[in-house]
Amino acid sequence: MDYELFWVSGSPYAWRVQLALGYKGVPYISRRMDSAQLADRSPAFLELNPRGKVPVLKTGHGTIYESVAIIAFLDRAHPAVPLFGQTAQEHGRIWQRVSEFENYTRDLFALEIVRPLLRGHAKDDPDAMRASASRAYDALGWMERALTVAHYLAGDDLTAADIIALPNIQMLRRVAARPEAIEMALSLEDLGARLPALGAWLSRMETMRGYEAAYPPHWRS
Repeated sequence: MDYELFWVSGSPYAWRVQLALGYKGVPYISRRMDSAQLADRSPAFLELNPRGKVPVLKTGHGTIYESVAIIAFLDRAHPAVPLFGQTAQEHGRIWQRVSEFENYTRDLFALEIVRPLLRGHAKDDPDAMRASASRAYDALGWMERALTVAHYLAGDDLTAADIIALPNIQMLRRVAARPEAIEMALSLEDLGARLPALGAWLSRMETMRGYEAAYPPHWRS
């Protein structure tokens, strides 16, 4: 089956799917879009995803959008390298970790830290940004605890939980290294200094199969 993946460089949600495809060794046709194309919301793209967002995976039987749904589809279609476990217990544990990240961790990064820094609003209220940075460390606490007793978020094998969490955390680290973030002393650029188990996990994840190929192209320059 030939897959086509529509994506934007730097989108953590598209990056998740690229990581899953690469880790599983599943080939696909790259349909990279730029931000202007995405903002244009062309009728042709809205036919693929009425929400007008990436990622979108075009399969031989239609299209799938929403990153976690795409990864779940890929795991069922290509089970040789499982990402959602092989037993009921493993499956439930992995979905628990995915849900914890999506429901209690991700939006704090995305809405309170990443978005203000990317849009140039962070210095409007430095105290609020520092408070959000403190809450970010609190939100990462469950990951540090999980990684203190296992190599990955749901156990000693890399799973969908790790692939789903990684891009958002890498985005957080990247924007936290901006001069204005350093000036405000957010102290999020080196998470491993305060969360050593998380830091070791990040190092392991950066060596996973498919990581280098999926790394956002515009981050390389």
